[in-house]
Amino acid sequence: MVRTKITARIPPELADAVRRFSAMKDRSVSDVVEEAIIRSFAERSQTEHAALVVMLDQLSRRLRVIEKSQESLFELTAHATRFAMSVAPEIADADRAMLNARGSSRFQNVMAAIVIRLSGGKSVWKEHFVAASSGPASVGVAAE
Repeated sequence: MVRTKITARIPPELADAVRRFSAMKDRSVSDVVEEAIIRSFAERSQTEHAALVVMLDQLSRRLRVIEKSQESLFELTAHATRFAMSVAPEIADADRAMLNARGSSRFQNVMAAIVIRLSGGKSVWKEHFVAASSGPASVGVAAE
């Protein structure tokens, strides 16, 4: 194995200890220093790995909360849609094209309003639930 020479300044007591240790183990000073450096890097790597695992666990918990929230939102949307469809009156065939056009126009207007609010950093969620949770009464609803 090719080796590169590195010069390091260490206290005389440490240099003496390294020489004595290498003599006791019947190894070169370079081998002892190399092993110490490798071991130091391995310990640091394990520490960094453990920290990374903790951060990944935190992210995983946050993702589970998001998934549960999305599932609740989808369930609410499905029930609201089923209810709206169950109470909506039947539409006569003659009026269907005109009402579909009006509904499409209204839907586009609602979507445009949502895009404008969200792109401006506003949302009902932030205004009513996030603001309330950071205030004195953090029960999930806006304070009156």
